[in-house]
Amino acid sequence: MKYLKKYFITWYVPILSYLIPYLIFQLGLILKNDEIINLSLAIFYLNIVGNLISAVVQIVIKKWYFLFPQIMASAFLFFSVSMYLAFSPPDFYGANKVIPKNIKFEIPAEKELTEKDLKQNDFRLAERSQPGIYNFYTNHQPKESGYFYIKAFEITSNDRLSEDGITERSKIVVEKPDTKIYTGDFIIYEGSWDDQYGARIELWYHPDSSSEYKIKQKNYIIEGWMR
Repeated sequence: MKYLKKYFITWYVPILSYLIPYLIFQLGLILKNDEIINLSLAIFYLNIVGNLISAVVQIVIKKWYFLFPQIMASAFLFFSVSMYLAFSPPDFYGANKVIPKNIKFEIPAEKELTEKDLKQNDFRLAERSQPGIYNFYTNHQPKESGYFYIKAFEITSNDRLSEDGITERSKIVVEKPDTKIYTGDFIIYEGSWDDQYGARIELWYHPDSSSEYKIKQKNYIIEGWMR
């Protein structure tokens, strides 16, 4: 209770307390652990509330001039952390994933694929720009109009990856079936560059007048895209 009272009365203690979530955050980065990162952010936001309460206390004890450094420090740090999380949030989803050795995985091609690169009724992935952004190619020939799309799952947990984003972005609308290669793209958001993990990539087709069906699935070594 004595330390809690000191926290609110001594104006600089809440400001110095920002070092605690900062050090925990750095530990999370070193260990590549999302739970530690989340804990540091929770303590950070809790300390902002503590700063605001302490600022009110400074007014009550007639030391109102100390509220200015408290408010300025909290506002600056809140803005800085918000910008950092908006443009470059840490994501260690794939950092501690184990790639099973008893499962066959493919590696995305690093070029644009052509008909010669595909087997009959095939589909393949390519990574032609940044890690986490994938192009897919298929020579499957649907018999009626509809659309192709991709489903992706982490191989060990069966987590559905970037469900809403992939479903919409990977859509290839087929108005009139034709003999050609169909190609689209999608983004995997879970994870960061260089943190590779296994995923099951499924190619689906949804005809306009009947139920959707899975064409084929393959296992790939992938990475998440860093914003």
